[in-house]
Amino acid sequence: MRPDNLALIKFTVLIGYLRIIRFIPVLKTIIPMLIDITDVQIKKRLSLMYSITKGYVKSQEDAKLLIKQISSRESIYQKLYEILETNKREAIKELGLIEHEGRDVVIALKTKQAIRNVISKSLKNLTFLCSRGIIDKYEGIEMNKVLLTKIKALNNFPMAIPPPTPDKYLYNIIWLENKDVLIEFFKDRAKLAYFDYGDVICKEGEMPQGIYLIISGMAILHSLPPTFGIESSLMPARESKAMFTEYCTSGDIIGELSCLLKREIEYTVICETILEACFISLEDLYEGFDVFWPSLEYKIWLKFALSTAYQYFESSLIGEDLNFQKCVSLNRAYVETLSSCNEMTINNVTMKFVIIVYGSVIDTNTEEPYFAPCIIPKTCEQVQGTSDLSKLLIIQASEPSKNNNATNIMGKGLPFNKRI
Repeated sequence: MRPDNLALIKFTVLIGYLRIIRFIPVLKTIIPMLIDITDVQIKKRLSLMYSITKGYVKSQEDAKLLIKQISSRESIYQKLYEILETNKREAIKELGLIEHEGRDVVIALKTKQAIRNVISKSLKNLTFLCSRGIIDKYEGIEMNKVLLTKIKALNNFPMAIPPPTPDKYLYNIIWLENKDVLIEFFKDRAKLAYFDYGDVICKEGEMPQGIYLIISGMAILHSLPPTFGIESSLMPARESKAMFTEYCTSGDIIGELSCLLKREIEYTVICETILEACFISLEDLYEGFDVFWPSLEYKIWLKFALSTAYQYFESSLIGEDLNFQKCVSLNRAYVETLSSCNEMTINNVTMKFVIIVYGSVIDTNTEEPYFAPCIIPKTCEQVQGTSDLSKLLIIQASEPSKNNNATNIMGKGLPFNKRI
């Protein structure tokens, strides 16, 4: 073969390879399709992982309640409780990481679940109304079909919903809900704060600078068991000095109680991921207290009291409808304040539960001390505050007597009015 023919053959082969360039426009069409398919599969995977982990957390909570009921030995109960609490904590950490990686997926999943819960509740109410003859049978069948259609339509619910802008997150603060005046007040004063991995948001022993509403990211909270405002001279010996650990994710608020009391922070919060938060300074918060006195401060105390009651006494409160907004509007539950030496009479007819959520009190008849958190027993008819500040959550009976709505609170002959 002559050299000039060899060069011609090589050139022809090279031209053949260059013909592949004609497929580039096809690749431009295929690659975005492959990316979209992969993205959908990732979102499905994240959604499934979040749902399973959420169910696992719920199962650990239910198991703790069951073990408490069936366990006959305290040592065994404590050991199992610690195992379940550790499992729950690790699962919550995974939830926080999933939420950090796929916020849009988690928002869509939570929205879908909320819609499903509303429709399921509507179906339950419809069944009840039909069984009582309040709704005609034919109308009930048609309404049932409509609701079932809406449940089926959730199968086509979007896999992801873009997260709200930072200014919209103020609507997620429960004590600002449905109050546009309050939201506008803090929207003008709130600032965005950014933290990197390992940054310390607040440290134990420091005075609070304000409250942080986590927008995205996750932080870990370390502390000793909370004191609940009990003075060291009155505080019973702690059963455990072990550090308490909790994970804070999107929607959680850091620093509420410390700001309310203007006292040192009892925990250290460290970022586990890059974190974005909405910051309301202590000065702006107290300016809000002055402008919206006394409702704003009272709402924050009510929110703290309800969350504390559910955290420690969930098994006792099963069946109680303690929705925050209902407690505010219908006075289903409310918070009473006691200072040192002030007394409060307990009416067991109108008061179903009296739970001390902060501070300490004593039974004026038996001088039995009660330290937060604690449910005051039915045998107690009157309590007296023994801390500088004590907060009691009063859960009213379903049909309280009209003549006994107010509680009789007094201290050394001076009236002590309840803040509403």
